[in-house]
Amino acid sequence: MSSNIGDKVYTPGNVAKLIINEFNLSGKVLDPFRGKGAFYDNYPNNVEKLWCELDCNQDFFKFNERVDWIVSNPPYSIFNKVIEHSFKLCDNIVYLIPINKLTSSFTRIKQLSNWGGIPKVLLMSPKAIGFPFGFAVGAVYFKKGYKGLTEFKILEDK
Repeated sequence: MSSNIGDKVYTPGNVAKLIINEFNLSGKVLDPFRGKGAFYDNYPNNVEKLWCELDCNQDFFKFNERVDWIVSNPPYSIFNKVIEHSFKLCDNIVYLIPINKLTSSFTRIKQLSNWGGIPKVLLMSPKAIGFPFGFAVGAVYFKKGYKGLTEFKILEDK
């Protein structure tokens, strides 16, 4: 896993809740990087909630169960490894990431295109949600087999 201290960027609970409310989560939902629980604690009651957290000796890269959804804020420095493992576990993935992570490598773009596509991106100001960097962030919805258009929506914290 990552030992990069910059990877510990915790999502405020109200932001996680706004993101979760944009999707109709069902079945088994995994938070692979639970951290302080912002996403996990806001998953709806009608789903089976699962989690991993390296600080609690639950390594996401050792998790191999199929799930219906993954919704979380992953470590950015190992995003390639994260998305590759996520694609093996799930068909509906929502990660809160700096938007530049999507297009920073042609290999990633090809990998995503071969797996599926992006139906929706919820754009947010990092400053408005308390993130310590200037890159635009987004909750990016990756869907296996998806080949349609991508909706971009600016999500305001309320």
